[in-house]
Amino acid sequence: MPRFFSEQSVTENSRVTLDARVAQHVRVLRLRVGDAITLFDGTGGEVPATVIEIGKRDVIVETQARITVECELEFHITLCVGLIANDRFDWLIQKAVELGVAEIQPMYTERSQRIPGDVEKRVSHWRGVVIAACEQCGRNQLPKVNAPVSLDDALKLQRNTATALMDADGEGEITLGKSVDAITILVGPEGGFSPIELEVLRVSCKHRLRIGETILRAETAALAALVKVAM
Repeated sequence: MPRFFSEQSVTENSRVTLDARVAQHVRVLRLRVGDAITLFDGTGGEVPATVIEIGKRDVIVETQARITVECELEFHITLCVGLIANDRFDWLIQKAVELGVAEIQPMYTERSQRIPGDVEKRVSHWRGVVIAACEQCGRNQLPKVNAPVSLDDALKLQRNTATALMDADGEGEITLGKSVDAITILVGPEGGFSPIELEVLRVSCKHRLRIGETILRAETAALAALVKVAM
């Protein structure tokens, strides 16, 4: 059944005019009157609905009662990752959402990519990637994706959270206490963190995590760390 994120709050047991983005998707998928869809608005749960009218301008559905269903992880995982090439970063976001990340914090580091144009436009694009991934994987809560910040600022933002650094000289396993309900994973860009950055991070981060014995690409390292911590 097609799933769509609605920017507007979804009212239960009523006729709802879909927002323009969702209506366009309905048309692209060539859905017909009588077809069933699922709507979610990020406030929790999802709402089954039936298409009852497809007009030139509007698509109207009849909603049912909200279903309380979630597939979120038990604790909040923030992924702080150095910016990499655009298409690879999009892929990283998509897969991180599928794996349950709660927040993604892009970082500017010594070896990271830079955003040449409008940062707000890029963040809006990333949010679109998040929405599409949630629609596909069944999540009803949208992970947050932030504007890039410096490594120093990223560390300040995560000051009160357990932190795990992806480090080739780290441990193969880390143990989180039962009281930990949030953790931040820090991953470098292509080429990794610089020696000076690593020196700071090794002091700042409580945990240092190594994945295998091979050298991983930045996006692979981020996802492998996410799986290691989440599972």
